[in-house]
Amino acid sequence: MTDNKEKEAAKPVEEDDASDAFSAYAEYNKVLRTWFVAFGIGGPALFLVNDKLAEKLVTASQLRWVVALFLTGATAQVFGALLNKIANWYVYVGTIDPKMKGSRRQRFADWLISQFWIDITIDVITILSFGGAAWLLMTVFAKAT
Repeated sequence: MTDNKEKEAAKPVEEDDASDAFSAYAEYNKVLRTWFVAFGIGGPALFLVNDKLAEKLVTASQLRWVVALFLTGATAQVFGALLNKIANWYVYVGTIDPKMKGSRRQRFADWLISQFWIDITIDVITILSFGGAAWLLMTVFAKAT
């Protein structure tokens, strides 16, 4: 009977490292998405429920910009989630449907989910959009005091 230490020793180090690295990446990705959702909902909610703030934004001619920036960040995240959902679906179907395995759609989906730059670009767009909206909000607050 083999014990767990022997099984662990038999595992290639690279497999363990890759699995741990991906787990860490997935966790940080989840945390970042949670912050984006919270900020993307909390930002607009702030001036939707606070009439004085909305009035200040209108007076400063910044309401449209703030709304547009929050919507841009939220739209980028929705687009990214949709893109990942569709690509991962085709990768999954390729594992269970022999007709789909190796198809052009499945190969494209495999390529797409391995393109880290797409996720980073979407995240940078979101950060810049939310950051711009927050900056405009702070500018309006600073002028009001």
